[in-house]
Amino acid sequence: MRGFLVGFGNRISGFGLLVAAAGLILIVAINGANVVARYVFRSPFSWAEETMLYIMIAGIFWGATAVAWHQVDICIDAFVNLTTGRLHRILRAIASLISIAIVFSLCLVSGRVALSMFNFDQRSDALHLPMWVPHSVFASGLLLVILMMAARLLVPVSRPDANSPNQSS
Repeated sequence: MRGFLVGFGNRISGFGLLVAAAGLILIVAINGANVVARYVFRSPFSWAEETMLYIMIAGIFWGATAVAWHQVDICIDAFVNLTTGRLHRILRAIASLISIAIVFSLCLVSGRVALSMFNFDQRSDALHLPMWVPHSVFASGLLLVILMMAARLLVPVSRPDANSPNQSS
């Protein structure tokens, strides 16, 4: 089971990083092409801003899976870090369960919004993209973050050491 969870976490995390990196490259390419189209040809792309926004949403919420898996998120753990041993592990688990509950509630709400967008067939202005698509990206990213946090609870992944020689400042 441990091997499966570690492999699952690494694959989902890697996928999230791939989506985020590809999204950034695509955003830069679209933005560059739009600058050329605007200032050289005096005809900017009407869909560029909206497209870059949706790509950014996918990159952020699917990329967040890697943050959740590797525990490199920003957290206020000053009091937790004052503890050691069993109490430290218990407090970390409680903090993770609270985070899962919060993200789960956001996931439910965003899933309902995506379903409403699907039922109303609401579309975006420039791309005429069904709005349930970006809302589903948001909801699915949150769901993947929940899965990563739950897997991390079952198979603890050590946080990178800030004093490690492999870390750059």
